[in-house]
Amino acid sequence: MYVYIAMGTHYFLKKLEEKYSNEKMVLMQNVEGCLLWHETTGSTVFQSPKKYELLEAVGEFENEGVVSCNFIPIRDENRPIFEYGMADKIKLLQNENGFITARFLRPLTNDTYLLMTMWNDEEHIRTWKNSSLYHNLHFESKGSNIFSGSSYSSIYFVNEEKSVE
Repeated sequence: MYVYIAMGTHYFLKKLEEKYSNEKMVLMQNVEGCLLWHETTGSTVFQSPKKYELLEAVGEFENEGVVSCNFIPIRDENRPIFEYGMADKIKLLQNENGFITARFLRPLTNDTYLLMTMWNDEEHIRTWKNSSLYHNLHFESKGSNIFSGSSYSSIYFVNEEKSVE
């Protein structure tokens, strides 16, 4: 399974999502922009997306929620160690209050992994980010040499009715 992410305006991505309504897509937005997430076993309909391989999935997307995207750059030689450690931990998220779904993705065109989690609301994300599970997922470099750069995160909103533009 692969995940492709396209970036653009809400209007453009919404039209693309509607045009390919038979595909598994989720439109996410924040004040900085919009993402259209495409999960498929085949090729994507996007022209130049970010490309990932799905390593672990827990739960299913919903039409409303708040998404936390954690971008984690890993050195090539440390990828197997990182993947092995993360895969089992992702499954623990399903026990967290307010959790909807998670995707752990291996980059196909760069060194930055993506952990996407979807929650009922922002308060549940804040609670998760203050939990011991979150801090045990190894997002921060803290002097470790497995990271090729600093990790960072972004919050996006999924809502069929509202626009953040």
